[in-house]
Amino acid sequence: MASYMILTPPGARADDDRARFVADGFSWGAFLFPALWLFAKRMWLFGIAVAVLQILLISLSVIGGGLLAALLLHLALGLMVSLEGPVFIARRLIARNWTVRSIVPARDLETAEEIYFANVAPADRKAAERPSVDWPRQAPANTGPGLGLFESYGER
Repeated sequence: MASYMILTPPGARADDDRARFVADGFSWGAFLFPALWLFAKRMWLFGIAVAVLQILLISLSVIGGGLLAALLLHLALGLMVSLEGPVFIARRLIARNWTVRSIVPARDLETAEEIYFANVAPADRKAAERPSVDWPRQAPANTGPGLGLFESYGER
């Protein structure tokens, strides 16, 4: 079961159709093609950095005895992008003043949408316009939105 972080555009209501559901989970596309996946998600700087690393790893594999090291490093790079890629997307949206509305555990995207939109009733729009917790400002400066490998959600 994955967790979905729900973000809405600046100034939008909680039941806005433009809400983004960012899944915390493994992405096969990001694992197999890390740089291309980052470019597809419009993460240009990370994509360029990963592409340069991949080119360096290809050149390392040509050196005698470097093939195993290059394969292991490429595997580690693919794992890092496939597991932490959604965190990069969520942080980029938060930096653009998107509002974190909720984190919903669900099997798939459709279930996450049903759970989220069922809990945000149209009659509660006044309450939904002001989130009860202002996520980006209350989190310590060096922690992320709560998705990823090393986030603890505040527990011990």
